[in-house]
Formats: sequence, C-alpha cells, structure tokens
Amino acid sequence: MKNILKLLVIFSLFTSCIPMQKVPKDAVMTDFFHFQKAKDYDASKWVVFLPGTGGLRIFKDTTHYYKVAEKLNAEGISVLLVDNVAAYKASKRDVDEEEPAQILWTLEEALKWAKQNGDIAPSSEGSIVGWSRAGLGLIPLANDEDELKKLNIKSIAMFYPANGYEIQLKPKVPVLVMTGGKDKIVKVDDILKHMVAENVTIQVYDDAYHGYDVESLKKGKYYRYIPFISKKHYLLKYDEEAAQESFEELIKFLRKN
Repeated sequence: MKNILKLLVIFSLFTSCIPMQKVPKDAVMTDFFHFQKAKDYDASKWVVFLPGTGGLRIFKDTTHYYKVAEKLNAEGISVLLVDNVAAYKASKRDVDEEEPAQILWTLEEALKWAKQNGDIAPSSEGSIVGWSRAGLGLIPLANDEDELKKLNIKSIAMFYPANGYEIQLKPKVPVLVMTGGKDKIVKVDDILKHMVAENVTIQVYDDAYHGYDVESLKKGKYYRYIPFISKKHYLLKYDEEAAQESFEELIKFLRKN
C-alpha cells in the first residue's frame, strides 16, 4: 500500500507538470519509433532514447530529444528515439502488466523494428539513455542480466530517474545517474538511498531542478502557496551549466561503456 501511494503521488506530480501525449485512434506503434543516423553512420554504434512522461514532447517543445540526438550523431552515435508511452497505447496491447513491463516490452519492439529496417546491426551492443519516468523500466532492466543480454544492452544512463517501486539498483552493466540537488519530483535522497551500488556513477548538480537539461524550460514551471504573493517553488527549470556538464558526462560514459 505504501508503494502504491508513493507511485500515485509521483505520477500526479509528473502529470501535473508534463501532460501525457494524446494518441490518434488510427495510430500504430511504429509511428512512435524514430531512427536518427549519425553523421558517420555505423549500424553497430547506437543508443536508445526513452523519454519521460510527455514522450518526445515537453509541453510545446517537440525538439529537445532530437537536439540531444543530434549531439550524439556528431559523435558518431546513431539514436533510436522511442516515444514509449504513446507507442504502447498505439499498440493496443491487451495484457495486464504494470508500467515497468510496458516500458520494456515497447523497448524490445522498437529494437526489433530498427533491426528489421537495417538501422541497427542485429548482433551489435548498444546503450540506453532514459529520462525521468523511463527509470521505472530501466532500473529493473539494469538488474536483469538475462534481459540485458537478450536486448544487447551494454550500458544505461539516466537523467533524474523515477523509482516509485523503490527497487534497489544492483546493475549488471555500467550505469550513469545524473540528477539535480533541488529536484522535488525525483528527490536526490531517494536516489542515494536506492542507487548507490557497484558499477554505478551518480552525478548530482546541487542547484539543478527536474528537467535541468531542457532548454525550453528556461522560465521554469513553478507553484506558489499564495498566488502572486509567496515565493516561487520550482518543479522544472533549465540550468545551462548543469546541462552542459551532464552532456559531457554522458558522452564520456558512452565512449567508455
């Protein structure tokens, strides 16, 4: 019951901050898979992006994840962008399963799609980069050696990962966790409680909030206890310095792992 209540609180914060994407009735799952090739394309060098609650759209911003992908493309890494929440809805999959299983099933389907299209070499190993709510699927995946081998995943990086199920991270591959010290949605204390482990690098940007790497959130999203009078309490806010440092950390991690 405690875990269920905590999940409800976390999900309510997510949905109040970033609206979930609407899926057209005639949409199919593969409409929400996108492959962005590197400048010097090599089918064996790839990363999967799993976005947060709003999918590949953050409010009105439809470019954030593609811009990050472009930066990786410049480093010779192609990116499979998976709008996992929308893709799962469009699949009309009729199975009673919780969100971690939904995320992993959609990830597997996206990788099959990319391999069938010839974008990813079938026997090659790649990495996953996830944001926020994607952590619900990526944390258990990191602990599952058999599933990692099945999907050919060699490393996982996560920006402010959600862990509403309070799973203790014991990864079988290298993991990078990057988060903000002022994050009120995914609190740094919870990350330190459940994710300090061998094979894990945790980078905390002390003055950063949730969404610190999203440039379109320069003005931030906040609330006041008393409208127009009391001070702003930020839930989401861009931090240029933290964003730059974390991207450099991500590149270094992906090159090494």
